[in-house]
Amino acid sequence: MNDQEVCIEKMRPAQVAASRRRADLAFLPLGAIEWHGVHNPLGVDAIKAHHICCMAAGQLGGGVVFPALVWGVPRDSFFVNKSSSFGDLSETVAKALETQTERVRGFSSHGGMDIQEQWLFYQRLLRMSLEQIAGYGFKSVYIVCGHNPLIHWARPVAMAFARAAWAAKQPINIDCGGEFDAAGLKISDHGGIWETSITMAIEPDSVDLDELRRQEEYQGVGCGDDALESTARQGREWIETCADAIARDARRLIDNHPDSPERMNR
Repeated sequence: MNDQEVCIEKMRPAQVAASRRRADLAFLPLGAIEWHGVHNPLGVDAIKAHHICCMAAGQLGGGVVFPALVWGVPRDSFFVNKSSSFGDLSETVAKALETQTERVRGFSSHGGMDIQEQWLFYQRLLRMSLEQIAGYGFKSVYIVCGHNPLIHWARPVAMAFARAAWAAKQPINIDCGGEFDAAGLKISDHGGIWETSITMAIEPDSVDLDELRRQEEYQGVGCGDDALESTARQGREWIETCADAIARDARRLIDNHPDSPERMNR
């Protein structure tokens, strides 16, 4: 299947209905715009999550993929400009973007809110996205977190939404995880061989390993030390493994919905 057949924003209403008949499930990829090294595009998280969802939909033979929900304040502790693993990278990022360090650091933390309110805002945004998906008739939803920390805020929203749907007698099955969780892979990284290889496989022109080779001072800075070992071939293998596993989990969501013919005939 190509993007025209699975991306809901490119489909007409009759195509959405036909795709839902084949597989009553919607994928919602989650991503962020953040530093992934000088060699990677800023949208790595959304690029890989959305593509893997499209591949999984192809494996299902139906269902749709919603546009990636891209959100995040880079000065938050869960984004790479300021994180426990990489430290404050504001000077590094500012230099690469040719802007002032003060602009990267920002003039207010967490969007002018406290950290709790910032994440409550994100959870409300996610809740409304699920409301929109349900409004198009889908009874199962698979959330794929391209930016791994988002899973901590996505899970409680998914659980609360599922409970609300059951209470309204409009049950919705929901699952969520990183793109690698269903496959049981333990190799996830940030801007290293995992994310770089996958991005090379999806959008080869967006990755420039030579840029990282030329600028040795950026090697291992806000990205994995093994980034230069990345290959598109490895990326394609990981994409196929993840998409196959997600498709299997998605099929279980569909088949175990209380309104599914399989469940009703038991």
